[in-house]
Amino acid sequence: MPTRRDFLEQIAAVTGAVVLAPHTIGCSSEPTTPPEPTSGAETPEADPLAVPLERPAGWDAIAYNRTRGNAGAIPESYLPSINGPDGDTNHLGKHLPFVPALSPASVPTGMLAIMWGDPSKGHTPHPNAPPTEENPEGHWYDWIRIRKATHDEAAEAESRFSGWPTVEGADNGAYAAFEGDDPTADAGKNTVYLVQLPPDVGPGDLVRVHAHCLTHGEYVDFLTLPT
Repeated sequence: MPTRRDFLEQIAAVTGAVVLAPHTIGCSSEPTTPPEPTSGAETPEADPLAVPLERPAGWDAIAYNRTRGNAGAIPESYLPSINGPDGDTNHLGKHLPFVPALSPASVPTGMLAIMWGDPSKGHTPHPNAPPTEENPEGHWYDWIRIRKATHDEAAEAESRFSGWPTVEGADNGAYAAFEGDDPTADAGKNTVYLVQLPPDVGPGDLVRVHAHCLTHGEYVDFLTLPT
């Protein structure tokens, strides 16, 4: 007696029909392992060029500016200097701001006096120079930004210096002399930068200073305004 399969095959051979067999789903006694849960978006790495809004705990201006400099804030040609044995004092420290001891009457209202390379910390004072054949750009700070050191919303004032030892008509920064009346004395180390303050800061406030040296790149530090 023919089986059911033989019977279906005979019909298919005669009629040319396609016979669809039922699809069987097999079951397994093995437990099914659930897929691994997918994690959310990966946490992005911190931007090495980011500038902090307020002074971090344990702030180390030398270490911070060296790290940021090696990440691109300082020209590659200057990296051997900042990473060398005298990099802390003669190169990084030389580019950090401090408030010189000037008579308050000599600083215009709404401005802050800044110099670079605090000798009291053992840092080399920062020289300034006009463009020369050796350094066609010149050597001074062409912009300085001041912002209240806070995570809250705050204004930032930028002072521009398009020349040295004098500024141009469109500049809103100014120069003064630390001693006497000649900013160019002592290879320009006698230069005081007078920079604009934001309207939301006052005596005793902590501010962030973010500035750019034409020759040696960007530097960041924090200063307390005189009281």
